Amino acid sequence: MFEDIIYLLQFPFVQRMFIAAFLASITCGIIGSYVVVKRIVFVSGGIAHTTFGGIGFAYYLQYTMGWMWFEPLSGALIFALIAAVVLSSRLVKNRMRDDSTIGVLWVVGMALGVIFLNAVDRSKILVQEPVSILFGNILLIKMQDLYLMTGLVFAIFIITILLYKDFQILTFDEEFAKISGVNVDMLNLLLLVLVALTTVVLIKVVGVILVIAMLTIPAAVSGLFTRNLKKMMLFAVAIGIITTFTGSLLSLSYDVPPGATIVLLMGGVFAVSLLGKSIKQKICLVKTD
Repeated sequence: MFEDIIYLLQFPFVQRMFIAAFLASITCGIIGSYVVVKRIVFVSGGIAHTTFGGIGFAYYLQYTMGWMWFEPLSGALIFALIAAVVLSSRLVKNRMRDDSTIGVLWVVGMALGVIFLNAVDRSKILVQEPVSILFGNILLIKMQDLYLMTGLVFAIFIITILLYKDFQILTFDEEFAKISGVNVDMLNLLLLVLVALTTVVLIKVVGVILVIAMLTIPAAVSGLFTRNLKKMMLFAVAIGIITTFTGSLLSLSYDVPPGATIVLLMGGVFAVSLLGKSIKQKICLVKTD
């Protein structure tokens, strides 16, 4: 098995795959912990699905304007940031329920993606298959994608370090944050911007549909065993690295979709962890009695 891995690492696409998996694991561990603690999983889902419109928009501009430099991930980033701004806007929050806004962004983003992709002549523009966009294909990572992903991860890491304490207060107790004089509206906007950046990093790995899983499962597993935010982030990053690397290798070995394989593996880890903690609690109760 080890020899097979060494052999596979000779191929550039496999090297890019592992680098992308590592970058995605860092972001899903850090930002995913905030998402799970603050309970904004469906907000993240709304942002993720909106990016499908941005990907379609990028291909449409390549076709109509000849902007071949405008990568699909760049379009996804623009749409994700727009969604983050809308969802955090006090003007929108005062007029609509959060779930309604999420639902509108979710379906409009998906619909726009379908319309834009349908308008592209695929004999002139090489378009990634919709199934691959929705469910990801880490094997198709290009160097341009890695450059953008690296820049986004660096930005996420720096912002998180600089505002760690403020985000910690915000995610655990927003009311206390307001009393403490923290600019809650601005922090909520920044947090959703970080979620948007993370979503774009994850799209190439697991696709638009499965982004929610990678954002939540490693952090949820980590949260079963610790309430310390820093430890939760570190454990989530470790879980992300192990599952994405293993899932990617399994997809190569058995010729199965990589994104779905990674998510199923994460789901298995979550189930085993939940079962293990439940058994441990029952044993502790028996000993106490």
